[in-house]
Amino acid sequence: MNAGVEAARAGEAGRGFAVVASEVRALAQRSADAAKEIKTLISASNQQVVAGVDLVGQTGRALERIVAQIGEINGVVGEIAASAQEQSTGLVQVNTAVGQMDQTTQQNAAMVEESTAASHNLAQEAEQLASLIARFDLGGVVDTAPRPVKPRPAAPARPAPRHAPRPAVLAALPAAPGRADADDWEDF
Repeated sequence: MNAGVEAARAGEAGRGFAVVASEVRALAQRSADAAKEIKTLISASNQQVVAGVDLVGQTGRALERIVAQIGEINGVVGEIAASAQEQSTGLVQVNTAVGQMDQTTQQNAAMVEESTAASHNLAQEAEQLASLIARFDLGGVVDTAPRPVKPRPAAPARPAPRHAPRPAVLAALPAAPGRADADDWEDF
C-alpha cells in the first residue's frame, strides 16, 4: 500500500511504479490465499494420516485376532485327528474281538459236533453192551430182547476233553459177578 501512495506522489513518473505495486499487491494476495489453501490441505492431510494410522492399528489388532483364531483352529484340528486315531484303534480292537468271537463260535460248533458224534457212538456201544449182557443168565431172569435205550436230554454244551474214542469198550469190562458153578454153565 505504501508503494501506491509513493507512486501517486511521483506523478507521471510513478505511474509505472504504481502498476508494479498493484501487481505485487495482487501477487501477495494470491500468495496469502495459496498459503491458506496449503494450510488447509496440510491440515486435511494430517487428519488423513491420523486416520490411516488408526486404520493400520485396527488392521494389526484384527490380524492378531486372526492369528489367535488360527491357533485355536489348529488345536481343534489336532484334537479331531487324535480322536480319529482313537476311533481307528477302537475299530481295530472291535474287529479283532469279532474275529475272536467268530473263531470261538466255530470251535464251539466243532466241539458240539464232536460231542454229538461221541454221544451217538456211546449210545450204539450201550445198545451193543445191553444186547451182550442180555444173553447171560443172571439168576433166573431171562431177557433175550435187547432193551431200547431212551435218549436223555442233552446236557448244556461244555468243552469236552479231546480223547481218542475207545474202540474196545467190551474188552475192558470185568467178568460178570456171580457163581461159576457147573450148573450155571449147563443151563447156558
